[in-house]
Amino acid sequence: MIRAVAIVCLLSCLSAQGQLLTVSNTPVTLTTGAEVTVQGDVLLGTGAIITNHGNLRVLGDWTNDAGNTGITSVSTGQVLLYGGTQNIGGTNVTDLRKLIIEGGDKVLLQDAVVGTPALPDGILELNGAVLILNGRTFSVFNPASTGVVDGGGSIRSESPDLLSRFQWALGNDITEHRIPFTDAAGTLLPFAFTPDVPFPPNTLLSVATYATAPDNTPYPVTMDHQVVHMHDASGTDNSPNVVDRFWLTDLPMGAFQGTLLMGHAPADDPAFGPGPIRAQRWIEANSSWEAPLPGQDNPALREVGVPAVMFSGSAFPGNEHIWALAYELSPLPIELLEFDARPTVHGEVACTWITVSERDNDHFTVERSRDAVVFEEIGRVPGAGTSMITLHYAFDDERPYPGVSYYRLRQTDLDGTESWSRTVPVRFDVGMDISVYPNPTAGEITILRSDPTQALHLQLIDASGRMVQQWTMPAQVERQRIDLHAASGAYTLRWEEGAVKLNVSR
Repeated sequence: MIRAVAIVCLLSCLSAQGQLLTVSNTPVTLTTGAEVTVQGDVLLGTGAIITNHGNLRVLGDWTNDAGNTGITSVSTGQVLLYGGTQNIGGTNVTDLRKLIIEGGDKVLLQDAVVGTPALPDGILELNGAVLILNGRTFSVFNPASTGVVDGGGSIRSESPDLLSRFQWALGNDITEHRIPFTDAAGTLLPFAFTPDVPFPPNTLLSVATYATAPDNTPYPVTMDHQVVHMHDASGTDNSPNVVDRFWLTDLPMGAFQGTLLMGHAPADDPAFGPGPIRAQRWIEANSSWEAPLPGQDNPALREVGVPAVMFSGSAFPGNEHIWALAYELSPLPIELLEFDARPTVHGEVACTWITVSERDNDHFTVERSRDAVVFEEIGRVPGAGTSMITLHYAFDDERPYPGVSYYRLRQTDLDGTESWSRTVPVRFDVGMDISVYPNPTAGEITILRSDPTQALHLQLIDASGRMVQQWTMPAQVERQRIDLHAASGAYTLRWEEGAVKLNVSR
């Protein structure tokens, strides 16, 4: 058998074979039409460099310790890795220019590229083989959607540290750029990005993904992000409604946007099975999940399309965007962080809520119900439109129902899309056992109560919350007349179990 070692300087024959190709301090050239088959490993030692205009077929591992890219940038030929399990490693990153893989798993032990920013003409062809990223990065410097050729092969990320990344340099081509990811079982994980407009040359889209346990652990952790919960809007664990997979996308161009397509395998289904899903991003600054961006759809079961995705380094540190896929009707906490309703000493119900982000938010509607089934609108508060900061809102119900009632918040987007907060019960015993008249009063009131078995302690509170008068209605006294020591204005007459608004007009 032919053993090709560093003595080879020029390969211009039509065909040659060898068990091992070792090159050190020597340039090697494959001329146009040349075909070299290495039935073992390729070892590039210090100073080695290959100019490949032919077809270099390798059955074994590829190791680059040359101190350079291993293959010259002017090379127009292809490298075919056609063995079983093969490694791409060494101390240096190899620019393989045009890489074709077939025949089994190809494992990265070092980063690898096809093409360079200066010569963005690289091609990766996947012919029934799997490129396993293995905590490394593979980059394609070719803005054309044809820079990745899907011949029935795939790319595997699947590392919880999100360091197994596939990068694609975008540019003028605004057609769909599809990356054929698969999971550890070989099941296809749909992913694609379609730019809305041409991007600046060599804008790197970086993608990673991994499957989780049913409770969505381990949570994603990167240098810039740490997901800490999978709560729904009420603060309870929502992992049964969340796909058991995270996606990471990184595109450092906040002024540009495009459409994302993400998917998952049947093994990633939530506890309740497959269904319509919506994608949501983690917001590191607020430790919460962003609202599902509007216009999402499901092109197929277990797929979600997200249009007009704007990539922002200010809202998403490092330009990293961590995505979860949740049931459409059971989302993770969107921009609404908290909604609460409580009775006040002034005889009102104070409704308060906080948003950590808003997108195309038109308004909020406060709703009230006697039975938690049929709700009525009692007030509206304008939204902030689009906001990436924490905002506080409030609305007071000045005429609450006596007894127990229920409050909730309805949020409406500019396109009419609506979502609701949790329902909050409130107990307010206004006027249940006590009558106060006249109201308004010129300064004197009469208090009538139905149950005089115990003493009743009363306070008169002004609009600022200051107590201006207090007294006790003795036990066994059903009716009492009181002179109020108060100027004209609005007051609250409060007792232990309730309160009533009182207007003094002198």
